[in-house]
This record gives sequence, structure tokens and C-alpha cells, in this order.
Amino acid sequence: MTTGHRRQCGLTLVELLIATGLGAVVLLTAGESLLTARQIERVDRSTARQLDGAGTALALIARTLRQAGYPGCHPDRRRNLVASGVDPIATVISAGNGLTIRTMRSLGHAGLVGAPVRGENLPLDRAHGVEAGQPVAAVNARGSGCVLFRQADTATDTLDRGPGPAAVNRRPTEGYWPMGDPIEIFVPERTTFFVDASVGDGGGRSLFRRRQSRGGDREELVVGVRSLSIEAGIDDNGDGYVDRTVSGEADLDGLDVVAVQVALELSAPDAPIAAGRSVQTTIALRNGRP
Repeated sequence: MTTGHRRQCGLTLVELLIATGLGAVVLLTAGESLLTARQIERVDRSTARQLDGAGTALALIARTLRQAGYPGCHPDRRRNLVASGVDPIATVISAGNGLTIRTMRSLGHAGLVGAPVRGENLPLDRAHGVEAGQPVAAVNARGSGCVLFRQADTATDTLDRGPGPAAVNRRPTEGYWPMGDPIEIFVPERTTFFVDASVGDGGGRSLFRRRQSRGGDREELVVGVRSLSIEAGIDDNGDGYVDRTVSGEADLDGLDVVAVQVALELSAPDAPIAAGRSVQTTIALRNGRP
């Protein structure tokens, strides 16, 4: 009787080494793909947050610009009693890598004692919070008219639109506008947007805001902004349209600015020092000089 030998089945050492190598290559490729996908996802999320923040910042700048030169009523219904040669509401001033905007901030409403009042003194039913010599705008009931002047007295419950001891206001030859009840009180506000080193972000830069009414403290708005630049549209002939544009680095004080283009250059999300993309908007100013 012939006895057969059972054939041995399995992998040789060479085959095992080849299979192990191929498996390692597959795992490494899959791992690298996963890491790349996660990096792309992280950059996309960072870019989305950055663009969202930049859009919010541009909207905030646009809203502030649209309020420039607006003391509470339409330009056709305002009267400026401030002494000749003094302009307390210069619409826009630019300095270097920043944008400074002058607006009027509301201090709220106040009742007039004995309204309507036709004299230079406006007695109120509360303290007004306006310092002597400070520019102030009093807006008539329902915004039907407003008057811009400097507070000529130290009384805390009376607004004085008269010349005062220092002749800070002119006395209108046609008489003072009667003021109804209530009135809204506005005082100048100065807001500056600028780019500086980020708070707690080594090497990065951010967009900041500084407001006069908040004591000039810096407020970080958007992280990852390399620069802020503007171009101003100037009206030279008084028709309300742009005749020329000037760089924001020029002195805009005294010019009739009717439009402003604001651009933010963003950093690359994965490299705070490198340039990324730029976002911009153009804002038409709707308030003429008083």
C-alpha cells in the first residue's frame, strides 16, 4: 500500500514581507489622506470664520460711515449756529493705516420746560450731560428740524444756544428756531478703525476699533487682518457726485467726501504672516455738511 503525503499550504516569508509592505503603504496613504482632509477642513473653517468676521466688520464700518455728519435731522432742516470758521462735524478724517469717522451720538430725549421755546436758552426737565463749550445738536420734535451749536453755559439742566461769554455761537438775524417738546440731544462721537498686533496671537494682526465715548479703549474686532486701506470719493463742485478719488493716506479734513471704499487684506489662515484674500465694500455718504 502506498502512503501519500499531505501537501502543506501557506505563505512563504517573502510573500509575508510583500503583503506587510503593501499594507503599510496603504495605511500610510490613508493616514496622509485623512490628515490632509482634516487640515483642509480646519483651514476652510478658519477661512469661513475669518470671512464672516471681516464681513461683520465691514458692515460695522459702513454703518458708522453712513452716520457721519448726521446731527439728527435732514441737512435741509438743520441750522448751524457755531461761530464762523469752526466745523465741529468734519465728516471723515483718515490717518495712515486707519480710518477715523466723526458722527453724532444720541444722549437721549428730554422734555422742554415751557415748550415751544423761541429764545436762546432751552430749559430741560433733566440734566443734559453736555459740557460747556462742547458741540451739541438739539433735534426738534419728530425730527422736523435741528440746530447745531456749542453749549454756551455751565448750567446742567439748560442748553444755551446763544453766543455766551466766549461768543462760541452766532446770533441768527432771523431769530431762533422754536423748539418743540421733546427734543433729542446729540454730541460728537469719534470712532477709529485701525490694524495692530493681535491680542494673544503671536505674529498675527487684527482689526481694532477705538471709540471716544468708551474712553478710547481698544476693541479687537477681527483676528487675521493684515491691513486696512481706503479710497475716498471727493465732490469738488457740490453736485453730490464723485469727481475724483484720493488715497486714504491723504488728509481728508475739509474735503467734501461723498463715498468711501474700504478694503481689508486678510492673512492666510494657516500662516498669519502670509497674505490671504481681500474683501472690500463701497459706502455712499448721505449726510452733507451742516
